[in-house]
Amino acid sequence: MFKFKSEQKIFEIGNVKIGGQPGELPTVLIGNIFYGGMPEVTEHKKGEFDRKSVLRWVKTAEELSGKTGTPHFIDIMAMYPEAMKQYIMFISEHSDSVFLVDGANSETRIAALETVRELGLQEKVIFNAISPQSSENEVEAIRESKVNAAILLAFNEMDFSPEGRVSILKGFGEDVGLFKTAKEAHIKKIFVDTVVFDVPSIAYAAKAIRIVKNELGYPAGCSPANATYDWKRSQDKLLKRGFAAYNASAHAITQFNGADFLIYGPIKQAKNLIPACAMNDAIIAYYAIRRSEIKPRVSNHPLYKIF
Repeated sequence: MFKFKSEQKIFEIGNVKIGGQPGELPTVLIGNIFYGGMPEVTEHKKGEFDRKSVLRWVKTAEELSGKTGTPHFIDIMAMYPEAMKQYIMFISEHSDSVFLVDGANSETRIAALETVRELGLQEKVIFNAISPQSSENEVEAIRESKVNAAILLAFNEMDFSPEGRVSILKGFGEDVGLFKTAKEAHIKKIFVDTVVFDVPSIAYAAKAIRIVKNELGYPAGCSPANATYDWKRSQDKLLKRGFAAYNASAHAITQFNGADFLIYGPIKQAKNLIPACAMNDAIIAYYAIRRSEIKPRVSNHPLYKIF
């Protein structure tokens, strides 16, 4: 385990702090909801869903978060603008959790920003995500919404290496970097997603997290579930029985490389991922106290909650 050389930026959203040196703050876990294929969603265009079942998954995650000290956010995914509005209203009415707005297309993401502005929810929302493909209309919508927190998607289609992912943040040649785009959108709280494509690429994403934090100091993370769920679909029934184990393993690798947040896929996996990641955070904090003289910044850190 290690300590990053750059001063670490810590951003607060809702009542949750994100970032810092390993051991200072627990990893924020983020569960996807209303995604394509979610059984509880009955009509994706209008945003119709089984409210009782969805709320049960949300409350399960929140209860586990409270018991372990692991912060939990909700990533609201939608395929259509009208659905996004329905989802935001439902989550904001039934949960105090910070949530991400994550639309399948620019039109849906802009609708999300308009809804957030209308409801006055800017202080508990993270825009997911600003990418090299973000349009000027989308950047303008972020600026007008007054949302000041966003994930930057470090996807470099010309260079998939860890260093390539970092270069897309700064920009190179005539290409504008994501940091500049975020500034134009008036984003003040930046979180970097180092991008997972498949299972082997988790190693590159983990290395990129270390580079971002060591050189730039920004909170960074990724979504190992992007790979583990694809792998699950491609394997036979015998291997699928071990999904919870290898999914937790993939997330652990990124935690031990300094991840500040992890988008862990469908929220129903909270029952597996929150306890697993809480234990990892406790281990990291224990080492940091004794070897790096770094203490947890919060009294409800998993080190104190589960041991």
